[in-house]
Amino acid sequence: MKRVSPLQATALAFIATVVLALGFALYTGHVWEDYYITFRSSRNLATGHGLVYNQGDRLHTFTSPLGVLLPALASFLSGNTSDTTALWLFRLMCSAALGGAVMMMLGLARQLRYPLIAAGFLAVYIATDAKSLDFTINGMETAFMLLFLAYTWWAHYTPRPRQWLHLGGAWAGLMWTRPDSFIYIGLIAAGVWLFNDPIKSGVNRRQILGLYVRAGLIATLLYGPWLLLAGWYYGSPVPNTIVAKGAQSAGGGERLLDGFWRLPWLIWEGRSMAEGAFLPSYYSLPAWPAWMLPLGRILATLCAVLWLIPRLKPEVRAASFAFFGGSAYLSFVPYYPFPWYFPSVFLLAALVLAGTIAQVWPVIGAWPRRTLGLGVGVILMAAMVLTLESAQQARAQQNYIETGNRRVIGEWLKEHAQPGDSVFMEPLGYIGYFSGLKTYDWPGMSSREMVDAKLIVGTNWGALIRYLQPNWLVLRPDGEGDLPQISADLAAANYRPIREFNRLDDVRQLDIPGRKLLEFDARFRVYQLINPTRHDVDGVEIASPYGTSIRQIDAQQVRLVHAPGEMIIRVPADRQEVSGSFGFPPDAYLGEQHTNGAKFRIFWSDGHDRWELFSRLLNPADQSTDHPLQNYAVQLPRLKTGRHALLTFVTEPEGNSTKDWTCWSTPEFR
Repeated sequence: MKRVSPLQATALAFIATVVLALGFALYTGHVWEDYYITFRSSRNLATGHGLVYNQGDRLHTFTSPLGVLLPALASFLSGNTSDTTALWLFRLMCSAALGGAVMMMLGLARQLRYPLIAAGFLAVYIATDAKSLDFTINGMETAFMLLFLAYTWWAHYTPRPRQWLHLGGAWAGLMWTRPDSFIYIGLIAAGVWLFNDPIKSGVNRRQILGLYVRAGLIATLLYGPWLLLAGWYYGSPVPNTIVAKGAQSAGGGERLLDGFWRLPWLIWEGRSMAEGAFLPSYYSLPAWPAWMLPLGRILATLCAVLWLIPRLKPEVRAASFAFFGGSAYLSFVPYYPFPWYFPSVFLLAALVLAGTIAQVWPVIGAWPRRTLGLGVGVILMAAMVLTLESAQQARAQQNYIETGNRRVIGEWLKEHAQPGDSVFMEPLGYIGYFSGLKTYDWPGMSSREMVDAKLIVGTNWGALIRYLQPNWLVLRPDGEGDLPQISADLAAANYRPIREFNRLDDVRQLDIPGRKLLEFDARFRVYQLINPTRHDVDGVEIASPYGTSIRQIDAQQVRLVHAPGEMIIRVPADRQEVSGSFGFPPDAYLGEQHTNGAKFRIFWSDGHDRWELFSRLLNPADQSTDHPLQNYAVQLPRLKTGRHALLTFVTEPEGNSTKDWTCWSTPEFR
């Protein structure tokens, strides 16, 4: 029998990976929610309306440059006539990228002279990983992230005269794929430098720093034009998606410092997401096989600590170091470690395990080899089982949730909404794309208004809805997600339920793993605006379920703003203090029905930050000293040059909002 050459083996691995990915796509039909967030911009570019989500609004609403430009190319190649054709063209590109990643890792294994069992394990493990396959074909940029990560490792350990050019190209590819790639670039570079073997890398520690400088210049040359273009086109190279999520990720640096060195212990306490590298998407939602979580934690712990073991292969220690840092980053910095982040650290873990196998295999006897081979088989078999079960979940999710519910909601809104209408929701992708409406999504990835509103009125959904006054709401009607729980006043006075889209009974009949994820998105309720929540007058923005009026109280003229409510006023330039009065009109606390109090608060916002300047609880029904108008006087923060400031006067009900007609005098600035 003719022996297969290394080149033929690599080609076969590429073809097999592409076939696996496309087979996963054919079986599941899965299209990720976030694909349609990006594709709305891609299609606008392909049809000549610019790289924007809303036509005419230059807002950077995507994270990955490649993730938006390649679907735009796919749409253009399809003649902009078929979204399905464009999607399959993009799937082909991504499947080829995943195949390229496997080829690169096999080339690395050959360069490092790994035995067949280690090289085979590396290729099969990457090619059959559930998340890597799913996020290759469901519209995300993940496959290109894996391709350029693999290229980075190959460039580090394949000495040649133009090693710096390959490494710089790999780094640039990573940055074009996702802007947080600098974290992985830095971790891998640091690991290779710390555990450098000049025989394998071709350079000593001093020379490797020069290599990094030249590679960094190449990466800057290749990626820099995008930063310049984005800065010119959008006004900033920082994606609005990062800005929108920034508030939710606040304190990530402190969490990282607190948890970084405790990561191996936190894995077993369930306070880390490191095990997610080896497990299906949203693995914490039941029900998956009971053996899955312990296996993931064992592998995560092993991969996170091997960099501390002397005499291990340098690439193993470098990959383990990078896995440790990458897992800590995903566990403690983002406000939620979304599953498409995990294939990156999974690839690092696959190299750790394959390299360890490669080091142990040649030096052990026949019986230990059988044991090790069995362990390799168990890991691969477990991965394949989870991939098959993930495919079942993805297929059901597409049929019942994405195509069968969220897309239906978007198409229903497109049919029933008026031109210029807006919609507030959290799941932006399908609903935003198929409705075509102006979107106020949480946390504001497609909407500069949402990002601004969070600084003006805070992150409470009731306050945001009052301030933004969307024509439509799409909410999950279970628990805290429904409008009566968000704001009983909005539900009573401003919005009416129009339609419920419910596939919950269908989903509960399914016998699939991870069904809870589908249940979470199986039921939505659509509300329509019937009475305004904005009552702006004389340059003052007022957001409240009820209208506003002027009244004389205690010989002072005050404005009534029913709680919950916000009154927003622009701060004149060069003012250092604001003062005024606040309280209740007498009829709010006299008689059988009366207020049970409200909290009066004043916030300052300069477009970048938000601070509370004042807070006071009044309960005039129980405290006679709270009957007359109260006074406040607060110092204003120093305003940075080029910014303007807003004051938000907030009243919040205590308990319920009965008789909560609160009032504020016109503020005086000095």
